Amino acid sequence: MGIFKGISWVLGLSMLVQPAMAGTGDTEVLYENSSYTPLLTLIQSAQHSIDIEIYEIKDQQIQNGVIAAMDRGVKVRVIQESEAVQSGCGIFEPIDAKDSVDCQSQKSFMQKVRAKGGGYVPYAYQQFCPGSDSGSGRCLEHGKMVLVDSKAVLISTGNFNPSNLCDPNGSSSPLSVCNRDYSVLSTDANVVSVMETIFSSDFASKAYDLPRILKTAKAGKLTVSPYSLSPTIAFIRSARESILIENQYLKNPQMNNELIAAAQRGVKVFVIVSSICSFGPKDPKKDASEISQWTNTYTAFDHAGINTSIFSKQIQVDGKDGYLHAKAIVVDSKIAWVGSVNGSTQALTENREFGIFLTQQDQVTRLAQYMTADFQDAGAESWQDSLSCQKDR
Repeated sequence: MGIFKGISWVLGLSMLVQPAMAGTGDTEVLYENSSYTPLLTLIQSAQHSIDIEIYEIKDQQIQNGVIAAMDRGVKVRVIQESEAVQSGCGIFEPIDAKDSVDCQSQKSFMQKVRAKGGGYVPYAYQQFCPGSDSGSGRCLEHGKMVLVDSKAVLISTGNFNPSNLCDPNGSSSPLSVCNRDYSVLSTDANVVSVMETIFSSDFASKAYDLPRILKTAKAGKLTVSPYSLSPTIAFIRSARESILIENQYLKNPQMNNELIAAAQRGVKVFVIVSSICSFGPKDPKKDASEISQWTNTYTAFDHAGINTSIFSKQIQVDGKDGYLHAKAIVVDSKIAWVGSVNGSTQALTENREFGIFLTQQDQVTRLAQYMTADFQDAGAESWQDSLSCQKDR
């Protein structure tokens, strides 16, 4: 397929090598969630404390692991988005017989943590929203992060849900779809300390000087929304040879223009995004605006020489229909970023989102391998073909 031309040159022969497992001395380790995520193991290892800041936490194995930790004396604090978009589930409201099974599960988990003396609070968007530039009305806690024993932090692109973790034992319902998601486990003392400060400040539900705290992050190791746009733009501008980006969607004009500018100055740019039909066919009348935005975005990418590949459900993840939920960028095959930030104005400039840069070459290479495999998968398609929904029926 023509869209794949040049990607082997960009990523080098290392892409043909199976990723080696990280050594015990590594301070950052990347995981593809369907192959293995250390989330449950990390929670089970806790001896003193577990702090979680999350959008959704539906996986019953994770919930049970947290409760078991509390039973052995571990202190637990949780910050969660009060109501995920289109979920119809107010986590901090009483359980209602009309609630879905997932909603009842999350409410029950919140109540158990509180009953056992743990802290469980809603994200205080009233205090932390800088505005509503995207017209969303309010910001969200969309980050996915857990701190354990002040020694390790896990930052993920995926929620702590069965589909994000590709966990067949995370729910009583059969798992039909597995998401492409990544996690990074860091034991860097500076990263852990900065994330602890941010978590405790968010938990206090009072406005604070987040930019000042971020300045203490070693070598700009972290990104935290609502201040993710500037470091993301700087990262794209730093590219001299190649950019490989995988995201659920790309809708922020400034970010997209920077990708176009990079391609126009000779950088080889490869983009992987979720199909426009991931959640069903589009109606030409009802969805005219979305279809127009999709067409305009990827036509502009084509004209700039950007190579685009669309992730359809025919890309299998652990033997199941796949869905691209990951958010990751690799620049010049040397430095990478992984986080919860979608390519939208709200994610970059309003929400609470977490991201981390990877500089260890083996971890960067491993991420590039996963992303390249998705780009080249036989189940991928062009953005034009995605409009017909042929691979997402």
